[in-house]
Amino acid sequence: MPPEDPLEPAPPDEDNKAEFDVLVVFALRSAAMGTTRERADIEALAERLEEAVAAADAGQFDGDEVGGGECVLFFSGPRERPLVQALRPVLDASAVGRRAHFARQHEDAAGSLVREPMRG
Repeated sequence: MPPEDPLEPAPPDEDNKAEFDVLVVFALRSAAMGTTRERADIEALAERLEEAVAAADAGQFDGDEVGGGECVLFFSGPRERPLVQALRPVLDASAVGRRAHFARQHEDAAGSLVREPMRG
């Protein structure tokens, strides 16, 4: 039996198809909302990330959220690994992208959204 891959949870059964949420999280350098330039750089990068995910047929871009000193880009798809594999090269090629980290978001047993860091 191959070792368990932390980026690839067990596949869901056919009656309960899961969709995985992969977040790209940027700590903003200035104030709660970041600078205008910083937000513009992240917005331009988000467009390139969306194109990469679509080209890889790995999922979709679900929007962003800015506040509290961070900007979060939300991506979803049927599997985490293809999302991360589509996102990573675009992030690595960008100065602002190299500052980002990945997180996963899911509901806990009580139905509350939980965010946890992930390696990627």
